[in-house]
Amino acid sequence: MLSSVEKFEMAIYPETGKVISPKGKEVVSKNRAGYLQFTYTHYSKTYSLYAHRFGFYFINKVDFGELDHINGIRDDNRICNLRRVTRNENNWNSHTTKGYYWHKVSNKWKAGISVNGKAIYLRLFEKEVDARQAYLQAKEKYHTINI
Repeated sequence: MLSSVEKFEMAIYPETGKVISPKGKEVVSKNRAGYLQFTYTHYSKTYSLYAHRFGFYFINKVDFGELDHINGIRDDNRICNLRRVTRNENNWNSHTTKGYYWHKVSNKWKAGISVNGKAIYLRLFEKEVDARQAYLQAKEKYHTINI
């Protein structure tokens, strides 16, 4: 599917990440998650594509699974800001996971981290700030992406 996009004379500017449609307009439409997205029609069928996925493929000419915005800004589609990652590595960027919670049985804060699908217990803490710090240190150690 991606290779057919090239036939529509789409343009990507690697330094800025801008994607220009066949009509000469810059793709600026964001979806609810904040990713730039565009649609195109081919033989009466409409396709929807993320600008960063199009740009990465167009420049590198390789198939890929997951892409990560290195700086975390979802509409920064410069090629130098995109990298191939595994699904697991991409999930490490989640800002909704704290890595610690209040453990009712012990009346303490419990910290842990998941690595390759396995939970690693860090320990129990009296203070929430200590549990958070332990999680962040473990995240630096275990959730690194080697480019």
